[in-house]
Amino acid sequence: MLLTVVSLVRELCRVRLSSIVLIGGLFSMDGSALAALAPPAMTLDGLGLRLPGWWLATIAYTVAWLGVMIVYTPFADRLATRWVQKPPTLDSFRGLQQSRAKLILGIVVAWVLGGFLEEVVFRGIVLTTVESMLAAQLIGPIASGAAVCVAALGAGLLHFYQGPRAMVIVTQLSVLFGVLFVVSGHNLWAVILCHGLYDTMAFVRFAKKKSKYSDLDGDGASSGEE
Repeated sequence: MLLTVVSLVRELCRVRLSSIVLIGGLFSMDGSALAALAPPAMTLDGLGLRLPGWWLATIAYTVAWLGVMIVYTPFADRLATRWVQKPPTLDSFRGLQQSRAKLILGIVVAWVLGGFLEEVVFRGIVLTTVESMLAAQLIGPIASGAAVCVAALGAGLLHFYQGPRAMVIVTQLSVLFGVLFVVSGHNLWAVILCHGLYDTMAFVRFAKKKSKYSDLDGDGASSGEE
C-alpha cells in the first residue's frame, strides 16, 4: 500500500505543470461562463447538491442506472460508428495502461472533473437553467427533455479532443445522465456517483486493454466488445 502511494505521488509530480494549468483553466472558464447563465438566486439545493434525505434511494438510482448505462454503451458506439468512420482518439489516456499509479491518478481526476465538476456544470447549471427557462412556454416533460438534450450536447462538445465519434457517444450517454437527474428528483448526487462509477469501470477496462478502443498500438491486444 505504501509503495502504491509513493508511486502515485511520483507520477503526479511528473505531470507537466502546463497540462494541469490547461485542464484546470478550461474547466474554470467553462464553469464560470455557464454559471453566469444560472439564476442569481441558485443555491446548492437548486444545483441538486442538497444532501439526500434517504441515501438508500440515491444508491438504488445509482446502481440501477449504472446498469442501464452499461447495457446501452454498445448501442451508443454502434450508432456513432454509423455516423463517424474515424475511431476515437484516445492517446491522451495511454498513461492508464502504463502503471497502476497512473490508473489510480486517472480515476481520481475522472471523479473530480467528470463525476463532480462536469455534472455540476451541465446537469446542475445548464439543464436546470434551460428547464426553468422553458417551463413557462412548454409542458413539463417537453421542457425537461429539451433541457436534457441541450446539456448533453454541451457535454459532448467538451470531449472534442477525443474526436467526433467519441463526442457522439458521450452525447448519448450524457442524455442518460440527464434523464437520471430528472427522474431522481433533480438529485445530482445520484448522477455524480453513477458517472464516477461508470468512468472508473471504463478506465479499468481500458487499462487492462479489455475495451474496444484500448488497443492504442494496433497490436491486437484489445479484446473488448463495448
